[in-house]
This record gives sequence, structure tokens and C-alpha cells, in this order.
Amino acid sequence: MSHDPIVERVRTRAGRAAIQALRRVLTIAVAASFIGASCGQGMLSVMPGVVNDPKNTALRRAIIAYGTREICGQIMQSGVGIKLREEDPSTGRFFVGSCFMQDLASGNIFLQLAGDGYAWTNVSHRMAFESGGAVEYQPDFLMDGSSMYVYFRPKAVSATSFKLGLVEQPITAGLAALAPRITESVGQSVMKHELGRGFTVVRDDDGNVAFAVGLVEKGAPVRAPYARSKKSERVVLANERTEVHREQRDFAGPFRVESDGEALSLAVSVDGAPSIDLLVMPRPTGSPWLQQYTHVAALGPPSGPPILDDTVAAGMIWRRSLSLPKGEYFLVFDHSASAGRSAPPPEDGSNLAATVSYAVEAGDPR
Repeated sequence: MSHDPIVERVRTRAGRAAIQALRRVLTIAVAASFIGASCGQGMLSVMPGVVNDPKNTALRRAIIAYGTREICGQIMQSGVGIKLREEDPSTGRFFVGSCFMQDLASGNIFLQLAGDGYAWTNVSHRMAFESGGAVEYQPDFLMDGSSMYVYFRPKAVSATSFKLGLVEQPITAGLAALAPRITESVGQSVMKHELGRGFTVVRDDDGNVAFAVGLVEKGAPVRAPYARSKKSERVVLANERTEVHREQRDFAGPFRVESDGEALSLAVSVDGAPSIDLLVMPRPTGSPWLQQYTHVAALGPPSGPPILDDTVAAGMIWRRSLSLPKGEYFLVFDHSASAGRSAPPPEDGSNLAATVSYAVEAGDPR
């Protein structure tokens, strides 16, 4: 074997080039695995010890690079349910109107968010607000067999702001002392409790993706009201519970239909009330109706004709698949007499809140 120094230098350069090429190939492969190519992820699953090595930061960052570039779009795509406790259904919704993302030198992600929304409390009833804040996330992921757990771990939540708008229930002198505590509780729920819990993306080797607010333990399934078939090729857009009180409504979504003729598959059940009305509204008419809900105390009818107007009775699972034109659509749960086909029973002093479990999937029509 030759030991000519010139030959050795050539071999060294060729070796370095080969290593660099291999790194580029791995980066492309793992990035593809994150956005939909299951074969790349299958390759990663055979070497979880290497991928999960905390020192292997370059490879880990390459895998989540695509996700971090798209995170603002994901957060702004639909409203975030407001929960005072993890096990509770949502009692309101926060819609991110602006989102700024910056990669920090530490490798973390800095997000600055602002938006508005609504919530319900037994003191104020419906209340509308504007809120904003800054959240720093530490991205990370782990492999569990062939399943990828991508984490956005909250490191710091700061600059939280909360401005109260519409309050449906007049605040009397006796309740005025409670108002700051109410606004603080909702404000913390919006930023510190909801967005400050982080996010988890779980991707199986067959390409199925599940999203969750909060950090899901590696190996654990994403908790949801409805189980989803492993064989389904549909994309899960929502799988949640929400609480809709008497003379209130909730605007879930908007949910995006990527191409003409794609279907939104809906599954809904209700408990705690005899029924609830379900309306599907395109965003151009749903958004003005949402604005009316957050700015005007009196409830009004839809601002345009709904694509679907139906009633879900308690004790059943209502299912429907809607083939729709490309666009965005709200799923509105109405528990009032001002919209929909039904109305709550006459006021009898009871709260009569409807707990709605719903799932939304997108994909080809059945």
C-alpha cells in the first residue's frame, strides 16, 4: 500500500467529501421523513440509540428543521382551545392573528404571538379578550421503535399581556373584586397554560401524524375523545372536547381543505344537554360571525348560509362526510335559540352545558 503523502491527502479529501455527502443524504432523508416519506423514518428506527443520543445535536436539528420553519403557519391555522385544567373540555378559544419566529443561537425557537378570543366563566359568562406573549421552545425528539416523537419543550414564557373586551354578564359591585382574578386566570390559561405547555407531534412509520398541545410521554398515545383506525389514510385535523353553555356557541377551526372535492369527515357526540346544533361555515362568512360573537353581547344568526345545518342529539355519535371546494371552514357548535334548527329548553336555573366530543379528518371522500 502506498504511503505517498500526496496520495494520502487525496484520500483524506475524498474521505471528507464522502462524509459530507453522506451527511447531506442523511439530512435530506430525515427531513423527508418528517414531511411524509415513511421510508426515511423506517431507516432511522433501526438506530434509535444514535438518533436519541443527546450529543448528536446536528442531526436532531436537521430532522426538525422543516417543522420549525412551518410552526407559525401551524399555530395560526386554527384556534387553540382554552382549558383551565388538562382533563377539562375547552371553555373558549384563542385565535393567533400574528406570529413571529426566530431561531436563537442556542438552537431554541423564540415565538412572539398575538391574537384574540373568547372564554366562558360562571361569573362573567361570555367574555372576549386580546392577548399576546413570547414563548421560547427547546426543540427535541425521540424515537420509540418506528414512531417519532417531536417535542417543542417550553423553556420560558414571558411578556404575557391580556386585555379584556366584551363581558356578557354585567359586573356588579360585588363581582367587580373578582374581575381581576378572572382575567388573570383566563390570561394565564391562554399563554402560560396552553401555549406554555409546549407541543408534541407523533408520527408513525405509516405516515399517520397526531398533534397534541403539551408533552406526550414517549411511547404513549395522544389522548383523544375518539380512537382513530390505524388503517385510515385520512389526516386528523381535530380530536377534542369542548363545553358549550346555554345561549353560547363555539367556533372550532377553521379547517383547511387542500383541494376541490376533498372531504371533511366529522364525528360528533354530545352529553349534558338534549342536543346541540352543528353548522359548517366557509371562512368568508364564518369569520364575520365569529367577530360578531366576540364584539356584540346579543347573539345573531349566521352571517351567511351554512354549508351544513344539523342537530346532534345526545346518546348518539353523529357522522357525516362532506366533499367541499378548496378553502377553510369553521365547525360551529350552537347551543342557542338564535341559530340552528333547535333551541335549549326554557331557562330553569340550571347551567345546561353541552359537552361536545368531536373529531375532524380530511382526505378522499368515502
